Amino acid sequence: MRMEEVYDLIALKQEGSYWDFKREWYPHEKKADLLHDIICLANNLENRDAYIIIGVDEENDCAIRNTQNDVNRKNTQMIVDFLKDKNFAGGIRPTVYVESLIIDDKHIDVIVIKNSYNTPYYLTLKYQGLMANHIYTRVMDTNTPKDKAADIHHVEYLWKKRFQLIS
Repeated sequence: MRMEEVYDLIALKQEGSYWDFKREWYPHEKKADLLHDIICLANNLENRDAYIIIGVDEENDCAIRNTQNDVNRKNTQMIVDFLKDKNFAGGIRPTVYVESLIIDDKHIDVIVIKNSYNTPYYLTLKYQGLMANHIYTRVMDTNTPKDKAADIHHVEYLWKKRFQLIS
């Protein structure tokens, strides 16, 4: 991940198919939202790394908010531990890490979800509103709703990616 790339994404002032803005870190009661966002972005249709950029206030002209003292702030190990006990199909989880950047003298955090041929990622047991055996993805700036599944042509694309039938 390059700082310039994140800065350029923020400058667009809109979310996209492989990046999502969050004003602040996910509170404890929103763990399912964090998991949902990670799965959707791990299954992005751009065939590339994806980003959850934390510290960008989308409702306030994408103003940068300092995450340094956020009580819900997580590091890489905390996110990996969170994913570790979730029931992913085949026991294969997205590879993620947290990177911190400084923009305008404010700390922001980026959860980087690495691109992989292991798509589609999905759960085999329901988790707080996330359905078992539902494949979620992200189209443009919108995640598949938790109570729905991705459109069949997107699911097919993700399976083709796994079998390396796409370039």
